Amino acid sequence: MALGEEHRAPPPEGRCRAGQGFFTNASNHQTEEANSWYGTLVSSCLAYVEKGGAGADCPDQWWPRADARAWLDAHVDADPARMKHFVTDSSRNGRGPWTAPAGKYTDPQEWCNPPGRGLGARPTTRTGDPLHDARLWIKIPGESDGLCLRGTKGPQDPERRTTDPAAGTWFPEQALELVRFAQPPLR
Repeated sequence: MALGEEHRAPPPEGRCRAGQGFFTNASNHQTEEANSWYGTLVSSCLAYVEKGGAGADCPDQWWPRADARAWLDAHVDADPARMKHFVTDSSRNGRGPWTAPAGKYTDPQEWCNPPGRGLGARPTTRTGDPLHDARLWIKIPGESDGLCLRGTKGPQDPERRTTDPAAGTWFPEQALELVRFAQPPLR
């Protein structure tokens, strides 16, 4: 055993618990409604597989919503208290995802410092959904995603007409934009 390393006995057979839950949308811009639905799909599929079903049978976020809901109602009968719960990141999703103008960029990097986005719903544990434990601001609003060239030679982000700060660096222009376009609006 190396210095500073603590010794841990392996868990008793049959007593090791799988992860308690998961998160969606960290550092992304998908809508809160889309995140909650995706979390429900993932949690439901995990419950289905835990009871012996095949994961490949589960609906995904591209299924028509009515078809996916019907499948869940027919195949998942687990108590929400026994299912995997989730949290979502609403720090930058107030206006949803950005879609680049069609055909404008070879690699639009729609996730990378997208323009015109806003802060999303405030952090809370009151989501109204028994599987959705909390909305959080996981990514610091105003923290850069890095240099976004969108398939151009750069050095500037052609949508913002600026050279974006390195990933993880404070991006004051983006922070102001997130506040300005917050949904719901800041008071």
